[in-house]
Amino acid sequence: MFSNDSKIQIAVLQERFKAHEQIIDKVDTAIQTLSETNQNICKMLAVHDERIGVQAKVDEDICKKVDNIELKLEGLYKFRWQIGGVLALIVFLIPIINTYILKSLTPASQPARIESTK
Repeated sequence: MFSNDSKIQIAVLQERFKAHEQIIDKVDTAIQTLSETNQNICKMLAVHDERIGVQAKVDEDICKKVDNIELKLEGLYKFRWQIGGVLALIVFLIPIINTYILKSLTPASQPARIESTK
């Protein structure tokens, strides 16, 4: 039926087929591993995207709070200068007011006269 050469060729082809089957099994295993890795990476990316979104919201809230604090500080600085201006005005006006009050409270001095009596 088959000659020796044919039998040898069939045996060689069977060995090659077995080697190819092993390679295909390894490739299938690698593909499954890559698929699982891809799914895990997708899950991690989704988690990281969510964390980034939460962090962006937190950053936005912090920026708003910093802006509010800056506005309050600006108001305090303005108030400080207003108080300084009022105090400077009071220091400037006190001597002027004192002189007017003292003049109004002190009777006008009459020149002294010496009269002789006989």
